[in-house]
Amino acid sequence: MQPPPWLALLPALAGPRYLAIAESIVAAVHAGTLRPGDRLPPHRDLAQSLGLNVSTVTRAYAEAQRRGLTRGETGRGTFITLPPGEDGPSSLWKGLAAPGFVDLSHNFPPTAPADSAAAAVEAALLSGPDLRRLLPSQTGAGLPEHRAAGAAWLGRFGIPATADDVVVTSGGQHGLLLAMAAQTRQGDPVLTEERGFYGLKSVAAMLGRPLVPVRMDQEGLMPDSLDAACRRTGARLLVCAPTLHNPTTATMPLERRHAILRVCERHGLGLVEDDVYNFLMETPIPPFAALAPERTTYVTSVSKVIGPGWRIGFLRAPRDLSHQIGTALRATTLMASTIAAEIVARLVRGQALEGVAARLREEIRARQRLVGATLGVPQALRHPSAFHVWLKLGPRWTEDAFVRAAEARGVGVTPGSVFEVGPLVRDDAVRICVNAAASREVLERSLETLRALFLAQPAAAAGG
Repeated sequence: MQPPPWLALLPALAGPRYLAIAESIVAAVHAGTLRPGDRLPPHRDLAQSLGLNVSTVTRAYAEAQRRGLTRGETGRGTFITLPPGEDGPSSLWKGLAAPGFVDLSHNFPPTAPADSAAAAVEAALLSGPDLRRLLPSQTGAGLPEHRAAGAAWLGRFGIPATADDVVVTSGGQHGLLLAMAAQTRQGDPVLTEERGFYGLKSVAAMLGRPLVPVRMDQEGLMPDSLDAACRRTGARLLVCAPTLHNPTTATMPLERRHAILRVCERHGLGLVEDDVYNFLMETPIPPFAALAPERTTYVTSVSKVIGPGWRIGFLRAPRDLSHQIGTALRATTLMASTIAAEIVARLVRGQALEGVAARLREEIRARQRLVGATLGVPQALRHPSAFHVWLKLGPRWTEDAFVRAAEARGVGVTPGSVFEVGPLVRDDAVRICVNAAASREVLERSLETLRALFLAQPAAAAGG
């Protein structure tokens, strides 16, 4: 009897086996492999498949129930009961915050340069033929001129691409879905960073692909940990964000990227590169898609440049994946909006998109300097070009308590649990999006609030 797929992480987890089983349940719930209402194997059957005593499984299930993950029903078995939690910043689901509330929980482009982006879009609307001609168009992967614009934008990062290599997507999130659906089947494990973009977790949960976390350090994915995960799981796909990683800001140096590619080659591992922030780098590091285009599916979008409302992205994949990506495209959106794609193509052709990106780079570097001067604690991990900061809270604060206390003081931040991929993560942290404040002055006041809160004792802060 084989162990169930949701126990794929079990061999890698240290400590008593009952705790490792409980942690595997936690990981499976996070990944969407186990969902509320799912029935766990009977104690005796699971013990037999793992070569353990029945008492060990009984203790594991009791631990899962203590954590609120399961319930036992006499004569029926043990069931997952965890209610679905938030899988992204609450503001994305609940709408606009109250007046005066500074929501630093979302990673959209800064408000400050928004006028230049709006002006560029307005100019693009008037710079070409009447857009009504596109209303009856059904384009699949995108009109040739839109795909050519995507290839030109990717060429900015050194990625070899022609119009035939590019698919126009309904944003980067859609690109991740297409890339994963095209290269895996239901139940296939997918490797990724131990903390990652919550949108990737949603894709994996919907498609039924369990995410397997891989250890990170300050330079991103660790090659030895990736190698061990490949050997342990037999996974055939890695999804990662090597540049300005969300949420930790880790950025792989070139040597680390080559080391990761050597592991991928050794194990025949396909690679999906989530690279929506590369345009913010003053001196970009070559992406995986430039170093190994035959292995890499590259996903990006313009949401971080001109705003998420356009929902236009570009995907570049090895040509032998064209059929699978086309199938996934037709099964989801059928095509991206030709009207939105036309506006983006005009922005690319006229160099307006690069102009807006340059102003964003300047604004973000100024805001990150403000972080260093105002927040000023070593626990704040940041990069001079990143939209966000990763604040490790240490032993005094839990992330939930910190988030609640910050909200009570009029500042929104994102709890680290939103980004957890599996049980490798043990520290409490929050993401602070410095781009989300309406101005540098508003950001400075918000950072002062967060610094005072971080340095306060939780009990004192709760009473404040």
